[in-house]
Amino acid sequence: MAKRKRRTFTDEFKADAVKLCETGGRSIAQVAVDLDLTETYLSDWVKRAAADAGKGPPSVPTTRSSGSGTLATSPGRTRATTSVRPPRSP
Repeated sequence: MAKRKRRTFTDEFKADAVKLCETGGRSIAQVAVDLDLTETYLSDWVKRAAADAGKGPPSVPTTRSSGSGTLATSPGRTRATTSVRPPRSP
């Protein structure tokens, strides 16, 4: 099976796809098939739209902050850090 070329979608297309899921009476999987999308893409768009509307959990921002090259984390979330120590000498 040939690998599909990565596609880009406009914000308007994403918003229309999310509306179809919310008001069309169809599941995300059905809408994804109809629009020739992966279910993962569409479900991510639906989750982001819910978070933007204040209806879901906060999501990771889609833009990078000041070109630092690292993704921001949601407020209140902390990462556990571990340190790697060299083995003890006998």
